[in-house]
Amino acid sequence: MTKIQSINPYNLELNTEYELFTDEIIDEKIALAHEAFLQWKDTSFEDRKVLFLKLADVIEADMEKYARLQTIEMWMLYNASLAWMNSTVNLVRWYGENAGRILKDEEFTEYGTNGKYIYDPLGVIFGIWPWNFPYNQILRAAIANIIAGNTVVYKHASNVPMCAEQLEKFFIDAWFPIWIYTNLFISASKSEYVIANKHIRWINLTGWEAAGRTIGALAWKYLKPSVLELWWNDAFVLLDHSDTAKMVADATACRIANGWQKCNSSKRFIILEKHYDNFVTEIWKYMSNLVVWDPMDKTTQIPPLAKQSLVQELDNQVQKSIWEWARLITWWKIIWDKWQFYAPTVLADVTKDMTCYKEETFWPVMNIIKSSSIEESIRIANDSDLWLSAVVYGDDIEQCKQVASKLEWWMIFINAPAWSKPHLPFWWVKNSWYWKENWAEWLKSFTNKKVVVY
Repeated sequence: MTKIQSINPYNLELNTEYELFTDEIIDEKIALAHEAFLQWKDTSFEDRKVLFLKLADVIEADMEKYARLQTIEMWMLYNASLAWMNSTVNLVRWYGENAGRILKDEEFTEYGTNGKYIYDPLGVIFGIWPWNFPYNQILRAAIANIIAGNTVVYKHASNVPMCAEQLEKFFIDAWFPIWIYTNLFISASKSEYVIANKHIRWINLTGWEAAGRTIGALAWKYLKPSVLELWWNDAFVLLDHSDTAKMVADATACRIANGWQKCNSSKRFIILEKHYDNFVTEIWKYMSNLVVWDPMDKTTQIPPLAKQSLVQELDNQVQKSIWEWARLITWWKIIWDKWQFYAPTVLADVTKDMTCYKEETFWPVMNIIKSSSIEESIRIANDSDLWLSAVVYGDDIEQCKQVASKLEWWMIFINAPAWSKPHLPFWWVKNSWYWKENWAEWLKSFTNKKVVVY
């Protein structure tokens, strides 16, 4: 393959295509990013702040244009795309306003020793990123990397090259020094070539577990640190409640965010036995009425999947689970071969031996599990190697808090879908993580905490 193509997931029309970079171009761009780092690392936080606030202004000035680009390239509902553009602007401003405070030198006196901690940037950071949030997710990492004094080179997902190109343009339009942010049009097979480059100091990846194992192993091979955000199988725990209709609507909201393709959306729904049959019946009614259509249409609730390969991958998971005796309660799968749609699918009577219990179903599937008690609900929720966040719903807030305290997830939301903010830590446990994002520690992780003793 010598080109990357951008395909509209709704009508499968070709948006545009780009030539993949040669080894010579890759080497040149990384070398230029290193040269830029040598200047950027000495830029004051006040000067960096000015540039980042300008970056927020640049994005905010034409959000409709950027939101539309995100929609036509990777299916995100246009209304959601606009909301995420606004979230991205807030993200950039938060780091611009707070990075200098978080990374300032720290004087200390401990056990008769006087000294100072200094947070030095590392150099050029290589990022590998997925397609489900083409701007927001990659900037969550890039902003922290860059404002700490590093420069970055990024390989974005191959199906969102127009968004990848636009990300680089954001920084140029905000008057950042050139090569602070560099987009790499490369295939996955070139990842080791980049990691091996002497100027690459850190690797940052979000993706599937298999990709994490590969990139993590390469990072160790070349003795370079890495941050890995992998896949997730988040739990929704439903306790006693008085309004099934509301719980069904809330449960659906926890699952269908970003067209069902959001890392911290709920996948496994754990329902107490006494509420189970009623919940399943109401879910069937609710899900059967969701609108599947054009992501630019304001009435659409379910957009197409981002890539054709995902349709078959999802269908394989669903068919395996049905073969393993999961009960299909919505209409049978609906796939339009001309487009990339998959009907909203609900699997009930899910047990721990089924594919949909063990694997993350990242796309339009809701998996419902029956629980005989609150204690069993907690055990089921904790029974996963893929942990990011969990949600607990119920009328008794104190009971919800008690259950939350026994869940082993990184972050638990009570009576609300999961979300993330730059001022709160965002990390994973077990096979879903390697380090953390957001918060002060995220900024500090991309620095060398130097100790000066005097």
